[in-house]
Order: sequence, then structure tokens, then C-alpha cells
Amino acid sequence: MATLRLPAAFQATISQNVWRRRSRPAAGVAAAARPGGGDTAVSPPLPQLSRRQLQAAVLAAVLASQAAPAQALGFKKEMKKRNIPAEDYTVLEAEPGLRYYELAVGNGQEAKLGSRVFVHFECKYRGLYVVSTRSARTLGGNRTVAEPFEFVVGGPVVGPGVRTVESAGGLFAGGGGPKPPLGLSKAVVGMRTGGKRSLLVPAELGYGSQGEQEIPPNCDSIELRIELLSVA
Repeated sequence: MATLRLPAAFQATISQNVWRRRSRPAAGVAAAARPGGGDTAVSPPLPQLSRRQLQAAVLAAVLASQAAPAQALGFKKEMKKRNIPAEDYTVLEAEPGLRYYELAVGNGQEAKLGSRVFVHFECKYRGLYVVSTRSARTLGGNRTVAEPFEFVVGGPVVGPGVRTVESAGGLFAGGGGPKPPLGLSKAVVGMRTGGKRSLLVPAELGYGSQGEQEIPPNCDSIELRIELLSVA
């Protein structure tokens, strides 16, 4: 079991209060010890901490010791949100028009041409996620649910995902899911289950001359992010 280490200031405060309580003389003895009666100046007594105040000091020390790791964790998350330099991307052999960067390497089955896979994908344009399977369907009350996208690697990926969820008493509203960019077809080649990848997608492998939602026609500045959920 780890030992709780208090800051030096709190340790000193607690130690001084314990020493004062043990060494404090009785009022009569202190008065008799002063030469010349009450003529000698006496420094005012230092404030004494009650048991409750000591407990509060210990609690404050514990919270202070936990604040630094929490801030460090928040810093790491913020670092992950930053854009990846274009020069750090590598050309994807299966589709030379795509360049990829591994955000996280999976340790499961590898996706190959002909594999049936389930993925989550998100298309990012000007810093915003415009198309995403993580908010694929709209529920009553403007709530959204994630719906993985299923396809065969190397095959066509047009329209909504192969996997569908039926309406239950009018619970679902809206269309049949987000439209994937054409480049998704081979974008997962070489990934393993659990892996995450970022890709830079040109217009001809994105949404072409049609565009999609806020993504304009012939847009060459789309970032596609993929998480490989399973490989069949």
C-alpha cells in the first residue's frame, strides 16, 4: 500500500501543533516564571489547529497531489487534438492517391483486399467533423447514436452502410446513415483490428464534384479518420 506523502508545509504545521500541545505549560506556571511579574513582554500565542482543521489540511494536501496528474492527462489529450503535419503521412500502396498516418496500431486480424470489415469513420473539414458514423442516426429529442459501417475491402462503398437499424415505433428519424468517401474502400488495407488511422483524401477519392454537407465540391482538404472494429 502506497504511503501518503504530505507537502512539507502541512507536515511542519502539524508537527508544530503537536509539539505545542505537549510542551504548553499551565497558565499559572507561565505567569510565575516571568521575572518581575507582568512587566516582561510576551509574544502572542500562535493559533492552534483543531482536529477538524488538521483533517481539512490533510484532505487539501491529498487533492493537491492529485491535481498534477490530472492536468498532465488533460495536456496529453489536448496534444492528440493537434493537426498532424502533412510530411508525416505515407503513401498507401494499395491506393497511391491516399496518404496515411497510424494513430494507433491494432493487434487483431489484418484487413486485406476482400475482407469484410466493420469500421467507424469520420471526415474532417476545416477542423470540424462533418460526416461521422459516431453520430450516424438521429433519435427523438435530437439525440444521436453511433452506427458502424460495414463493407468489403476493395469493393464499392456508395450510399449508406450495409448494416441497417430498423425504426422502433418512430424512434429513429432521418436518412440511412452517413455517406462514405470513395477512398474508404481501400483505406483500411494493412490495418489490424483495434487500429486507428488518419488519411489525407484528394477530391477524386473523396466526394468529387458533388461534395457532401459542408464539404464543397472538388475539395482536396479532407482528413479521413478510421477505427477498425472487426475483420471477417
